[in-house]
This record gives sequence, structure tokens and C-alpha cells, in this order.
Amino acid sequence: MTTLAVPALDVSAPDRGRAMRALARVEARRMLQSPVTAVAGMLFVTPWVYGWLALSPNSYPVLSTEMATTQFIALLVLGSGALITANLATLRPHRHRADEFFDVLVLPAQWRTGALLLALSGPAGLALLLVGVRMAILAALPGAAGRINVFDLLTAPVVVGLLGAVGVLLGRVVRSAIVAPLIALFLVAAAFVLPIGASNPSRSRLLFPTVTAEFTMPVPSELLDRPAGRHLVYVIGLLLVVCVLALLRSGARRVWLAAGIAVTLVVFGGTTQFRTSSSVAALRKTATDDPAALQTCRSVGGVKYCAFDDFTPWIPGWDKVVRDVRAAVPWVSSPGLAVRQRVWVDGQPILTSSTAKESDRLATDQRASAAAGTPDAIPVGTTWGSPPDEAVFAAAVAYRLIAGHPTRSGMSVCGARGALLVWLVGKAAPDGLRELDEQSWNALVFSDLSGYSGISVPDSDAYSGLALLDAPGASATVREHWAELTAPDTRVERFAELTGVSVAAQPPESERVGCER
Repeated sequence: MTTLAVPALDVSAPDRGRAMRALARVEARRMLQSPVTAVAGMLFVTPWVYGWLALSPNSYPVLSTEMATTQFIALLVLGSGALITANLATLRPHRHRADEFFDVLVLPAQWRTGALLLALSGPAGLALLLVGVRMAILAALPGAAGRINVFDLLTAPVVVGLLGAVGVLLGRVVRSAIVAPLIALFLVAAAFVLPIGASNPSRSRLLFPTVTAEFTMPVPSELLDRPAGRHLVYVIGLLLVVCVLALLRSGARRVWLAAGIAVTLVVFGGTTQFRTSSSVAALRKTATDDPAALQTCRSVGGVKYCAFDDFTPWIPGWDKVVRDVRAAVPWVSSPGLAVRQRVWVDGQPILTSSTAKESDRLATDQRASAAAGTPDAIPVGTTWGSPPDEAVFAAAVAYRLIAGHPTRSGMSVCGARGALLVWLVGKAAPDGLRELDEQSWNALVFSDLSGYSGISVPDSDAYSGLALLDAPGASATVREHWAELTAPDTRVERFAELTGVSVAAQPPESERVGCER
């Protein structure tokens, strides 16, 4: 009898690590191919693609501000997509009523959970790609201000992974596929109802996963007190904490070392990011009281422009507005001008300041400008690129040419000066004037977020200035009567008489409180 040899069975322990990695690759591909991920990606890129196609992109982005905005949108859109897709992947056996079949597989529940957590590298990688491309395009623009912080860039994919891990944890805690979409919906709704993501001077903003601006206006990068590296450590710790909880819920027991590391990262990153920098505080005071020490000046066409180093690419844009305003006034009335960028980041009041404090601040600014060799400098803020920004700056330039001294925040210009100012703004920034006029109520307001430029013209006076924009030969008429039109006691009725335009009904003189002619 012939004996046949039977091959020996491989009874060695299965390579669960290899199987987990293989499952993670499959799940990552499924997450990226999910319709939810596709919709989230489209929602993320659509606003910017539409802006480019509509030929209305922001050519003067402040990269630190854009990073904060991009991170927040990534949290709401890509993070919500990762939350839902990860939750659906976790609940797939339950939804297909195949739990019993999964129990006999090589990978126990805790290993399958580990694979799902590793698969989150797919949505996180997509977030890194989209955010990186977006910021690279902005940084390549000639008018880009500031620089990209690598730690801020890496925070976006970690936040997306964090929400994806929450989706896995929810799938292990609640066997319902409706919970994750409801949480995503609540997150989006809260962003519109609550001040989530809005500027917040409190250090508590650092506890939020994404970057939140400290000021309402952009500021130079050297004035930012943003511990991006420590904040990234904090968010990574949060991600690891959620991952450990998901593994524990799945039956894992040997995760105490990982749990200790996760808690350590959260505590270390969360506490150290609350440390304030004395050097940044000193720079902020200098930037507010005497910015010349932190600025670079450049002369263009007889005008001296001084800006913080991050914002020097904006000088050509400022110069165009200055040239357009000066082109509409007589040459003898266009003295040597100086433009200085201002930012109020030290001692800014929560609501409003008193008249005495405002006067003291104005006097301090004038002394600092004179000492820096730019007396009566025209203030310009740290926002630029939109038509209203151009109109606000044009108003500051126009007032300097009309009155012979720079504007101060909160002033109201009445009479012929007010009408003439509106006309000059319309010559230099017609689109911005149109937008501001559509938003006006009782007065046409030219104001920015810097706290240094704020002019209002009553509608009754602005009416004649707007009417003059459509009058033929207006430029020659203005040049001919410039001296009388810029006199402080010339009323708007006289302006209308000299220029041949109509005049609106005027309010009683008693209602013209605080007007500066």
C-alpha cells in the first residue's frame, strides 16, 4: 500500500498587525470614495473656485487670517464628512446584520477598531492636500501678506482626524447611523448661531481645536501671540484620547501606555499654550504707539508709504488709489503726502473710548508720526483688496487733501467739504462707494477695522457729491472753485450752486451735532 504525504497545516498565530494594516488601507479607500467625502470636498473648494471664476478673488490675502478661516471651514466641512464616513464604516456590520460573521474573523473587534482609526489617514490626507493647495495658491499671489505657519497647516488634517475618531467612538457606543449626521448638523448650526470661530481676545480660544483670531482685524505676524506648535500638540493629544476611548470600548486592554501619552500631550499642550510672551506684548505696544520702528518705508511718485514688513506688497495698491484721488484735485492743492499703516493691538477698549482718551491717542499718534519724519500721515489699516477698502482709504486721502491734516476715527464731515469728499472717493473707488452707499443709513460711512480711519458724511450732504459724479465737466469745475469748495464754512447749498447739481433737503442746524466742515 502506498502512503500519501499530507501537507502540514500552518497553525501559527495569525499576523493580526498585517491584517489590520490591510483592512485600514481598504477602509481608507472606501472613505475617500464615499459620496459624503466627495460632497464635503466640493463644498470646501466651491467658494474659492467660484471666486476665481467670477473674477473676484482676494488678491491681497493676509495668510494668517486665511489660515484661520481655512482651518475653520475644514473643521465644519471636511471634519463633518470624516465624522459621518467613519461612523458609517464602524456601523457597517451592524447595518448589514453581519455582526456574528465578523466575530469569527481573524481580527477581533479592537483590531478592527484600530484599522478604522488608521484609515482616518485617508480623510486627513485629503484635508492636508486641499488646505495645502489653497494656502500655496494664496501665498503665491503678489499681494499676499505674511507667511504660512507649518504648525497651523498641520493642525487642519489633525482636526479632521479628530472628528473622524469621534465618529468611530460613536459607532462603538451608539448603534445608530443617525447620531453622527445630527452631531455634524449641530456643529454647523452652532457655527452660525454661536460665536464659534469668531475673533476672541480671551486665551480660552486656544481650547478650540482650530485657530481662532485674537483681533477683529489682521495683524502683522510678529504681533501674533499664537502658540501654533503647542496647540498642535494639544490637538494631537485630543485625537489620541478619542482613539484610546474607542479602543477601550472595543475591548482593548493594553492601551494604558497610549492613554498616558495622550493625556500627557493634552495637559502639556493645553497648559503651555496659555503662556504669554512678554516680547510680543512689547512689540504690540510699539506697533500701536510708534509703528515706525517696525515698518519699512518706500517713496512712490512723491508719496512716502510706510508699512509693516508683511504688508509692503500692498503699497502698489495704495499708490493707485492715492494717484486717482490726486488726479482730481488742483496740483497746487496736492502737497507731499505720507501714508502710514496703523494697527491698534495694545490698550484697545472693549466697547468705546472716551473723548479725552481719543484726543490723547490722536496727539500721541501725531507726535510719533512727526518724530518719524511723516507728519500728518494718512492712516491705512490692515485690510485691503475689496472695493469698500479702497473707498475707505480714498476718503482718508481726500480728507487730507481737503483739510490739510489727517482724519481721526469717528469724525463727521459736513457741508461742501463732505460733498466734495464723496465726489473724490467716487472718482478713485466708484465700486466701493457704490457698495457703501447701498449700506448707508442717514450717513455715508467710510470706516475700517483699524480704529484710525472713520469718516461719515450725512446723506443730505453726500447726495450732492453723488450727483456730481454724473455731471459733465465736473473735474474742471472742481479745480476752478477748489478754494471755496474746501473752505470750512462753505455750505452744501453753495456747493450745489457752484457745481450745478441739485441739493437734498437739509436738516435743522441743531441736528448737525459734531460736524466738522
